[in-house]
Amino acid sequence: MSHVALVQRVVNALIRTELTGVNAHTLAVALQRAEAAGVDFETLSERGLALVLLQYCGYPTSLQELSVFLGTPHTLTPSMLVSTLISDDQAVNYVRWLPAFLEDMDVPLQRNSRTMLRWVVADRAAAIAAQQASLDRLRRLADDSSTSPKLSALLVYALGKCGTLEEDYDRVIRHAEIVIAHDRENLDLVAEALYAMYPPALINALQYFLEQTDGTLNRQQLNTGLILLAKVAEIEDRTFWQTYHEPMSHLVDQLSALGNRHTAIMRLLDQVEKQLAYAAYNADED
Repeated sequence: MSHVALVQRVVNALIRTELTGVNAHTLAVALQRAEAAGVDFETLSERGLALVLLQYCGYPTSLQELSVFLGTPHTLTPSMLVSTLISDDQAVNYVRWLPAFLEDMDVPLQRNSRTMLRWVVADRAAAIAAQQASLDRLRRLADDSSTSPKLSALLVYALGKCGTLEEDYDRVIRHAEIVIAHDRENLDLVAEALYAMYPPALINALQYFLEQTDGTLNRQQLNTGLILLAKVAEIEDRTFWQTYHEPMSHLVDQLSALGNRHTAIMRLLDQVEKQLAYAAYNADED
């Protein structure tokens, strides 16, 4: 058996073991590290090769290793990613490096980089927020008119969850409107990011959603409205409901007129109306 065939056989066998942190992506990094270290694969037995790959297996620590990690044709999924196996510094570096791949022409590289960005922001938002310079390349993508609208939801998510610059608010709102207007996927990311950045931004998003409808809703528009409204209905902060009682009441009236044919919308509006009623009652008591 050639050493190339042996390597592939051992890699496939290691993937099947389902060991934590061992998958096609971390093994691609292991192969690159072993080659860089001058390991002679031809002299190794199957067991010896497996031990070498496990020794070098791990998450990327450089831009070049990240390219190898993401470039494997296997689809990267969140279940493959283990947060305990990376440090805060690695997470911050990934945010610095990932923009180089988010719109790459290589499909696996682009797809896998977007999955990784979503994961690292969800898991290490605080560490990333503490290093604002790490978001600069994402900010440049957000400001570039040639950036694909398909990237808008991820830009909203990363900058909404981690950005603290005043200009980040405008970037997030602009790309959130792109997602809402075009019924893009991952609207749940937009709703979560808007709430994390500034809860009243959800009100603006709902108002923008209403402006984009013509009085009727297709399935995609209905799902858009439901996701945004569900995020608003989840808010338990009584101060929010007291402060924004008037604009929320106005939105309820508009959505009621639009949603009286849709049970799901009316159910969420019932929750919102209860929140408004509780807020008004508490305000009277105060």
